[in-house]
Amino acid sequence: MDDPAEASAPRTVGGYRLVRSLGRGGFGEVFLGEAGDGSRAAVKVLHASWSGDADMRRRFAAEVEQARRVSGFCIAAILDADPEAEQPWIATEFIDGPTLQRAVAEEGPRRGMELQRLAVNTATALAAIHAAGVVHRDLKPDNIMLAADGPRVIDFGIARAVETTSVTASGVVGTIGYMAPEQLEGARLTSAVDVFSWGAVMVYAATGREAFQAPTQASRIARILSGGPDLEDIAEPLRSVVERCLDKDPDRRPDASSLLNLLIAGPQGGGPAPGVAVHPAPVPVSGVDPTRVAPAHGVDPTRVAPVHGVDPTRVVPSHGVDPTRVAPAHGVDPTRVAPPHGVDPTRVAPPHGVDPTRSYTGLAPAGPAAPAAAGTATPPPGPVSAPRPGPGNTGASGYHTGVGGVPPYHFAGIRFTDPGALAEAMQGNWAAAVRVFGDATERAALGAWLMDDLGDTLVDRSLFRRHADDANLALASFIAQTRPDLPPVFRGRGATMTDLGGLFSDPRPVITGAPMSNEMALLARPEVLRTMGLHHAPDPAAHQRLADSLDAAEHAGNTFHQELSGRLAGWRSASPNVNPALILTFLLHPELMVPPHDGGDSGVGEWIDILWRRVDASPGPAGVGHAAAIYGAVPTLQALSRQRRYWEERYTKVATEHESLHGKVVQQQRYFQIRRYCNYALFGFPIGIVIGMSGQAEWLGDLLVTLSVLALAASVVLSVVLRVGYGDVVRRGQRVMELNNAAAQLPELTSGVERIRADLVHARRITGG
Repeated sequence: MDDPAEASAPRTVGGYRLVRSLGRGGFGEVFLGEAGDGSRAAVKVLHASWSGDADMRRRFAAEVEQARRVSGFCIAAILDADPEAEQPWIATEFIDGPTLQRAVAEEGPRRGMELQRLAVNTATALAAIHAAGVVHRDLKPDNIMLAADGPRVIDFGIARAVETTSVTASGVVGTIGYMAPEQLEGARLTSAVDVFSWGAVMVYAATGREAFQAPTQASRIARILSGGPDLEDIAEPLRSVVERCLDKDPDRRPDASSLLNLLIAGPQGGGPAPGVAVHPAPVPVSGVDPTRVAPAHGVDPTRVAPVHGVDPTRVVPSHGVDPTRVAPAHGVDPTRVAPPHGVDPTRVAPPHGVDPTRSYTGLAPAGPAAPAAAGTATPPPGPVSAPRPGPGNTGASGYHTGVGGVPPYHFAGIRFTDPGALAEAMQGNWAAAVRVFGDATERAALGAWLMDDLGDTLVDRSLFRRHADDANLALASFIAQTRPDLPPVFRGRGATMTDLGGLFSDPRPVITGAPMSNEMALLARPEVLRTMGLHHAPDPAAHQRLADSLDAAEHAGNTFHQELSGRLAGWRSASPNVNPALILTFLLHPELMVPPHDGGDSGVGEWIDILWRRVDASPGPAGVGHAAAIYGAVPTLQALSRQRRYWEERYTKVATEHESLHGKVVQQQRYFQIRRYCNYALFGFPIGIVIGMSGQAEWLGDLLVTLSVLALAASVVLSVVLRVGYGDVVRRGQRVMELNNAAAQLPELTSGVERIRADLVHARRITGG
């Protein structure tokens, strides 16, 4: 149930009269404000919970002052602010138009030049914001307004002001779906987070869906951290630019100025574009890339020496060969560099007599390996997996090793011929390994080595043949299938039942939204737990049972929320927030499953008491799910409590005013009527005089004269009483209007209060209380 519109006189903040609410967010509520000269502004009044934080006020004042220096194009300029007010507020330019979020939802994705203008204007705004030393940190479609003269970025400079204050205990600053990986992991943040968010915003603008779309919050986080964005429907050249902005590594993203140059230059295809540094691949042993042509003396080794007048970026052709290719030796496939002694220097030298196009596959026959040809790159030194004792000289995973013709796989500079040893190394260097599984080309190369070269039959082929939305889970699955004897690990953290019990021993990170909660959310997924259960353990089914309980609890929690939102008027707009990490905490530590704190709000406490009866009545995973649903609904309970106080206080005030005004108005109207009758009685005075002078019925004339005199006196007295006790004519008329206004409000307020009380009654029935 939303708060009603203000029924009393409009509230004033600073020099702005607040006309109506425009929306409510995590930091405060935005109103349409009108200044004395009739100009309009968007006035954001920050939540009252900020008022007691002196450090926040200091930071907010500094950030607002810094934000004032941002150039006014492509942004909603800051007009005024007061961090020292009872409730801090900030007034910005009012943009009369929809948000990008609403426009795309109602009208569909942006296309063509409209999308290009949106990209350039928002990148320009970012460049201006960053040039002033401000980081937005919550750039999203809801913070981009589509004005008649172009898009504007709003709400910059506020998220940074509150990020390090105590009020951020309610959650991490930002919006999942548009947050950079380093934001989700609680790392040091730079302006690169805004560039990542810009890329995600452009995906939404162009496609109508999030770049890292997934059904649950945990899976969205996982995909942002290790999966690839969905850029399928974005056309070039924007696609290449967006892809660079969504790089996991903030150092590889362009800054805002380079981003703007990219958009203006309009790069074609997926090649390097102006203004973006291309990071070279690691230099192999001996310092020479064996895939490149040796340069002439003194020539830049990254380029082939040009012929006079020839484009220096192209290789000089020979004998009619396509000049875009390296000139081959006679009779050699012109698409490949001629190897010395007939061996491709980019591949492992095959045994003598083996078809060089097959030497890298499992089709190559066994035989003694040929010595490396002169000039061929030598594999870097490193441990080679030692074979386990057993027939056939097999390695840790049962694969034949040490036999001629088996090609190696290089990971993190180490040469591997046994998948089991590779899996163990990947588990120990998770960050490097997840980059392999997060890159489609690298993942396919690993799959080709396993399936084609080694003839693997153990690992699920889908890990390499399908798009991996969650590279962490794909990596964990590969390790579990290849080396189930290893202890379970996920994202570098131990995932035995004991490890999980330690990690999920404190619900506070989940409740407050601390960065650790994202890590816990990634682990608290049934599919992850089932994958961890593939490892050997004292109780092989423990992870499976925990995953099943998590599934059942999450389903029960969501069902409970749907029941409340379907039957209670105040819950209809509430979104479900059943946190699997909190469920896992309660499953592993039932003693921690206690009702949430009401924060000293008796209204919240009443709701918690009513809802918690369902927890007490539901044993096992269902009760845990209900508890998590109640914790997730605390913001809804706080809103309901505020609304209840508002409606009841407003009802009490209006009802009291109505009763008081009604008594006064009735009395004032009674005196006014009496005075009117007295004024009518004054007409008896001349009539009495006439009758008395006629000599007939003198007593009647005297009576009329006496009554007239008394009426005159009464009229004077009543005029004084009305003036002193009830004000002048204008005030008495205003009192009647106030009574009519109160009478008009009472039905709506009465209905609102009754709906709120009815929700409490229905909630008691739902929970059996």
